[in-house]
Amino acid sequence: MYELQVYPPRGGNHRHAYELISGFIEKSHEVRVLNDPTVPGATNFPHEQLDRFLEGADILYVRIDARPVRNTLFEKAVRQARCPVVWEVNAPANESLAYSWLGGKLDLRKESPLRKLKRFVHALRKHPGIYLEESTRKSLSTKVFAHICVTRALADYARIRLAARSTLVNPNGGNPLPRASVTAEATEESRFTVLYSGSAMYPWQGLHYLNEVTARALKQDPDIQFVFCVSSDPEAIIQRSNTTIHVGLPHDQILQKIGAADVCIALYPDYPWSPWGLHNSPMKLYEYFGCGAATITSNLGQMKDLFTGRNVTLLTENTPEAILANIQAIKRNPSLKKQLQENAYRLITEEMGWDRVVEKTLKVFEEALDEAR
Repeated sequence: MYELQVYPPRGGNHRHAYELISGFIEKSHEVRVLNDPTVPGATNFPHEQLDRFLEGADILYVRIDARPVRNTLFEKAVRQARCPVVWEVNAPANESLAYSWLGGKLDLRKESPLRKLKRFVHALRKHPGIYLEESTRKSLSTKVFAHICVTRALADYARIRLAARSTLVNPNGGNPLPRASVTAEATEESRFTVLYSGSAMYPWQGLHYLNEVTARALKQDPDIQFVFCVSSDPEAIIQRSNTTIHVGLPHDQILQKIGAADVCIALYPDYPWSPWGLHNSPMKLYEYFGCGAATITSNLGQMKDLFTGRNVTLLTENTPEAILANIQAIKRNPSLKKQLQENAYRLITEEMGWDRVVEKTLKVFEEALDEAR
């Protein structure tokens, strides 16, 4: 259960669900989904057929993100299920506070006192609903065999707030492009290119950092071209002479742009309102790795946990000075760029491909079934 229509994937949540379903089917399992006629190979049931959806199921696998579980089909299904239940935890309920504390798409250092007050009031109004939602999740967790969490921060949340009896950290993955494709795409651009791929609508995408970087680069290093491949209206991006914006490109064309870029970038702010800190598992970063790209990402959360000291990506502080300095370090050092590309591609092919994510998930299902028997 995930309450999305995932094919063709239009964002990270769609990609995660689609890759798992595809992997389960490839392993010869039957997959049922609720209210998603798009996904190839799965059997779809409409909302009103929840009983049929659950009847005879071996495992109920439920995606939990910032959307409510309380008083929804998610709650009804978990309470009604007669099979083991496993949760895939992608966000705590307090993720809705991102819009309060990050001020929408605005950089907080530039906000007015009125904006700050509105932000505070918005957060204040959210807290009662968050409390009720978390109470429901904790109640339902008594029926959950295991919580599969995409980051260590979310495993802490599941263990402490939801009283989970078993947690597994299973980060997002990526699909490696064939080596020949990676090499071919790398010759497309003539200028030194920095690429961002993803959404332009969420406040945790770090676009305000990139706006500052493009302004600084225009003065200090005008040869650098910034390319934004976004899925929706790019109002959060400031158009400058060194920026190119593509909206709604097909996924294969985005992969071509990634493969042709000199640097790909994934920046995230910290979450000061949350006891769990930055809890995201950045899908775009693993997609970059699968294309053999040299990358720069924030020295926070899962990126710091997984990649410190591994020379897979450059970890940066979230300041325009530090971000631009890391871009220039790759620009001036072709051997560093090549090393990052090779290490990132190897990581996806050997450790963090979607096939590994599927295998770890199925292992949890097997353990749940063994206990049920």
